[in-house]
Amino acid sequence: MLTDFERLLNHVTDTDHEWGPFLFLRPGREERMTSLRVGALAALYGILAGCVVNVVVRLTGEHGGSVPPLLFPLATTLGFFALYRATFAVSWNRRAARIARGERE
Repeated sequence: MLTDFERLLNHVTDTDHEWGPFLFLRPGREERMTSLRVGALAALYGILAGCVVNVVVRLTGEHGGSVPPLLFPLATTLGFFALYRATFAVSWNRRAARIARGERE
C-alpha cells in the first residue's frame, strides 16, 4: 500500500504541469529533493496562497484588522513545507535512492 502511494506521489511530481511556473526547481529523477528545494517551493506557493487568504479576509471583513498581514503567508509556507517534505520529498528521495543503487523504478 505504501508503494502504491509512493508511485502515485511520484506520478504527480513527474508531471510537468503540476510544477506550474516552477518547473525549473524540479530535480532530476536520480537527484534527491533537498530541504532547500522543498523550502523554495513551499515559499513560492505558500506566500502566494497566504496573500490570497489575506485578500479574502480583508474583503470579507472577518477579523477586522486584528490579523497581522504576515501571518497567513508565513503559516501557509510552513504548512506547505511540512506537507511537501513529509510526502512528495520522501517518495521522490526513495526513488532517487533506488535509481542510485541501480534498481528498477
